[in-house]
This record gives sequence, structure tokens and C-alpha cells, in this order.
Amino acid sequence: MEMNALSPDQRQYLQRLNDRLTVIERQVTQDARTLFAQLDARVQDPQDWLYDYEIELEVQCWLREDDPAYQEDDDNILATLKEHLKLQRSLPEPFGIDDGINHNIFQGMDGHPMQGEFHCWLYHCLYDHTDLWFNDMLRIGHIWVELQVLYQHRCEVAG
Repeated sequence: MEMNALSPDQRQYLQRLNDRLTVIERQVTQDARTLFAQLDARVQDPQDWLYDYEIELEVQCWLREDDPAYQEDDDNILATLKEHLKLQRSLPEPFGIDDGINHNIFQGMDGHPMQGEFHCWLYHCLYDHTDLWFNDMLRIGHIWVELQVLYQHRCEVAG
């Protein structure tokens, strides 16, 4: 489905999806900052067993229950996005989750219906890094978010 073929209600639904993902990015960033501070202190503490850690974000977009393809006994996952937050933190300049950058790939396309919109990183990833088209994104009913901390320990056996 072409972007021009979307109705005003459909465009509004997509903007609401972007808004929800923007809020998720803010909350995840806030939680990750708290975790970074706690876990960095533990890694630096020679008395603590923690050697390193990773913080991974998984965002799943699930079908709406009124979608014809929805099956009650199935996962109904349309797309899964994964981000490694510690890796993003180590970049020389902010990029990715809640970076304040407009990730709208259409902003330089004069006359494009989405040209003036702000797109958060996760919304951009949905339409640019998955197989979803905008008409597929209209089928998203809810978003499931998992923020996982992977605790890593290393010990020498010999010596």
C-alpha cells in the first residue's frame, strides 16, 4: 500500500504507533541509565563477582485481535526488534534509542506525506529494518517490551 493511499485515520494510527514507541524509548533509556550506574559500580568493585554485563532490549509487535490472521493459540508476532543498549552507549555520538534524532528517511523527499514527521528510532526500524510495510504496521495491536540484563562472570581455573 502506497503512503498516499492511506486514509487520515490510518495515518493517525501510524502516528500513534510512533508516539507509543517514543514513550517506550524514553522509559527504557531512563531504566537503562539507572542500571548502567549500578552495574558499572559492581564491575569496578573488586569484591563483587560481576565481571561484565549486557543490557538487551526486545520489542515485539503483535497482531490486533480483530486481524483476520490472528489466532488465539498463537504468538501473533508481526515483528521483533532487538537493541543492545550497552553497545549504543559506547558509540562516540548518541544514535539509536531515545537519541533525539529524527530517523525519518522521508524528511528530505519534497512532497512526501511523511516528510514533516518526527520518527523515533524504533518506528524507523519497523519500516526500514523489517519486512513490514505501512499497511502491515496498521495491523499492530499491542507492543511487548522486554529489558534484560545479562550478568557475566569470568574466573580463571588455572593459576
